[in-house]
Parts: sequence; C-alpha cells; structure tokens
Amino acid sequence: MLQSLVQKASNFIETNDLFPRDAFSTDRKSSKAALFRHQFRLPDTQNPKDEISAQLILHAPRYPTTSEKDIPQRPTAHYEGRLHISEQFLCFSTKASSFLPTSSLSASSAFTGQTYGSGPIGNGFTLPLCTIRRVERLNSNHLQFALSMTTWNGINDTKIPPRKFTLDLVGSQQQCERFCDGLKRGLRSAMKEMANLRAVSQQCYSEYLLATEGAKDAKSGEKDDKPDINPPDVGLGTLFRYPGDARKLRDKSKMRLWREYMLENGRNVTLMRQPNFHKLIRVGLPNRLRGEVWELTSGSLFLRLQNPELYQDILKKHEGQGSMAIDEIEKDLNRSLPEYPGFQSDEGIGRLRRVLTAYSWVNESVGYCQAMNIVVAALLM
Repeated sequence: MLQSLVQKASNFIETNDLFPRDAFSTDRKSSKAALFRHQFRLPDTQNPKDEISAQLILHAPRYPTTSEKDIPQRPTAHYEGRLHISEQFLCFSTKASSFLPTSSLSASSAFTGQTYGSGPIGNGFTLPLCTIRRVERLNSNHLQFALSMTTWNGINDTKIPPRKFTLDLVGSQQQCERFCDGLKRGLRSAMKEMANLRAVSQQCYSEYLLATEGAKDAKSGEKDDKPDINPPDVGLGTLFRYPGDARKLRDKSKMRLWREYMLENGRNVTLMRQPNFHKLIRVGLPNRLRGEVWELTSGSLFLRLQNPELYQDILKKHEGQGSMAIDEIEKDLNRSLPEYPGFQSDEGIGRLRRVLTAYSWVNESVGYCQAMNIVVAALLM
C-alpha cells in the first residue's frame, strides 16, 4: 500500500516541474548559461564563454598611511576553484560548478546540484571586466601560467590602495592561451563601460568610508589635503536616524570591521569573498552599508552597472502619466510605517511614491498591490 502511494506521488513529481524551462529560458543552450548566471548572480545578458581550473592567490595589501598600519596583516591566501569568463564578467569560486560542461538541453537533465548561493557563498569574486585595470603575465618557476591583476573602482584616490591578486591557470598551454585570448577581447570591449563604473562607484558608501576614515585618525597628526567629500545617499536613516538603538546594535563596531575587510579585500564591485566576508554578514550589517552589500550579494549591483540611469529614465518617461496603480499608491502612501519620522515628511513620502510608481510602470502586469508600500518603506529606511 505504502509503495503504491509512493509510486503514484513520484509520477506526479517530475524533475521538469522542479526546474521548469521557463525559469531559465527556452533557448536550447539555456541550461548551462542560466545556471551560470544564477550561480554568480549575473544579468540575463551574460553567457559562459570559457572556464578553466585555477588557483586564486590573495596577497596581504600594503597600506600607504600610518593609521592603517595598525590593522593586523593577513597571511597570503590560496584558493583552488574554477575561473569563468562571460561577455562582461570574470568569476571565480571555490565551489564546484553546478552544471555539467556538456549541458545543452533542459535544465533538469543538466542539473547536478544546488545552485542557490554556489558562487556568492564560496570564496572568490565576481568582477566586471571594466574593473580590471591591469593584467601582467608572471614569469615564475613555481606557477604554471600565472596572471597578476589589478582592480580599479573608477575613482582615482591615492589613499585607497589598488587591490592586486594572482591567478594561476591550471591546464594545457592551449587551454590557458585560449582563455587569455577571451580575456583580452573582453577587456577591450569593457573600456566603454568606464563611465558607468564611475557613476555607480560614486554612489557606494564604501568609497566614502575608505576615503574619509583615514583622515580622521587623531594619532597620525597629519593634515589631510583632500577636500571634504559629501557622503552618498544611503537611505532615510541618514536624515531621520535609523530604527533601533545604534549602541545596542553595535553599529560603529560593525562599521570598523567592514572597513578593515574592505581595505584588504576591495569594496563594492571589486570585493573579494573570503571566509570573513560570510562571518561579517552573519554578525550583521551596519546601517549605511546594508543596501550596498544587499545589492552586491543579490547581483542587482551588476544590473545597475549596466544601466545606472534606468530608474531616472523610467520616472522621466512616464512623468505626468496616470494609471489605476498610481491611484492605489496614493491611497496607501500615508499608511506606510507612519510611526517612523521619515514617512511623516514630504521627503520620505516622495521617495516612496517614486519607487512604487517606477515599479508599477516596469511591471505593468502587477502594477501595485497592498503591502508593497510596507516592503518598499522598510528598504528605504
């Protein structure tokens, strides 16, 4: 009896139901590409061009200022994994790929393991090719085919040391040369994305944090000749205070830990994932960095890198237009977390209205439904 029930249940549960084609694409080459994008949180425009086994070598950075010398130096880190390249990204993760190299049909037939978080939870990186400023071939007796890379966030600041790392490609001479040829083509094509990189980096709080914190160290006694930098807009909390008790939340201590990590491992689009990265997330995110880290780990930061002005363009395109969704939004604006001071002001209500309105035009099939205002209000704080 029990066996017959199990058999009937198994007939209803098909692998294709767990991983439908529509969740990825109808393209016959969608399986590997879709799982690759999901693994590294990449935009839908990206496809795996080549991959190779590699060793990632992260050297301890050298700090240019006195205040940063007190940070304990980490030993050189070595990670073995797979290196992937797409049209606009270079990705490395210590986690094994969750797709077969030969997969070309349905997602179900190619699926070999869980893909959620496979890239982001592993040690490694997801680098836009426009952030790679320099690549050198190293002559070494110990490394087979080593490349030294220097990353750049689009902002020239001598107080923030550039992040350098080494990739030792593991494979035949032909495989390594083929991968390097693809990397060269990608780097040339990425030159046109420098303006987008600069625009996105300037909106990240990590840039402001690293550029200004060093000048505040009273022990150094050195005058900083850098002009004052205006902090980027990181939510209503900077204007109306963040919810909760900052002392109990230990926000300053968390910010200090994140600053030390970013000094050693890069920030925003050039951040390297090491074990401490995942530990810091579990400890908790400081309020001013929460949005940036969320964007990075979810992959939405890479979407914004492709089109930094999309949000403004949507609002401008539909300015003055009305819809049923907008009428419903107006009804709920003053009922969105009214106990928070930010949503008792025109500034907070205006931000909430713009986000909900923009989404209603992007996803017209949904438009607006109740409780979306609460979700957006929480994100805006």
